[in-house]
Amino acid sequence: MTRYARFLGIGVLSISLMGCASGRVIQISTDKVQGPRVIALDAPSAPWVIEIQNRLTQKGFKVLRWSSRTRVAEQTSQNRVEAFNQAEARYILKIDGYAPYDWANRCFGGGFWFDQISTDLIDTKTNETILNVNGSGYSENCAPLSGTIFTDIANALDAAWESRQVK
Repeated sequence: MTRYARFLGIGVLSISLMGCASGRVIQISTDKVQGPRVIALDAPSAPWVIEIQNRLTQKGFKVLRWSSRTRVAEQTSQNRVEAFNQAEARYILKIDGYAPYDWANRCFGGGFWFDQISTDLIDTKTNETILNVNGSGYSENCAPLSGTIFTDIANALDAAWESRQVK
């Protein structure tokens, strides 16, 4: 019986270590983000996106669903009219991921199992990626295999900002 218990214990430990989704943070820019903590989401219409949005709001971010809503037309010096979308948020969080949410792949606690998830924080003024967080496996609320991917994303964005200022 001892041998069986040891084998079972090793198996459970292996599954729990491999199954948890934790974000791997890749910091691309060493400069801290200045200014208001306002970001827009470029994300799929998936039920797990609200989990990321809630954690960002808890960290003091104002989260917009679209980066711009206003269409602007300006006349240039060459008597030409140029139209563009006026940005309401300088920073966009691009979220790409796949987590099936049918009953066979959902956790009892409401979490998700991710094949993959990747987020990029993009500065629209410079068109540069500031940081990337990616991972796979179980999200929060998947006991006993819960990961920390949503919290890792929020913590990485929080750490990228210089101040706690909200617009």
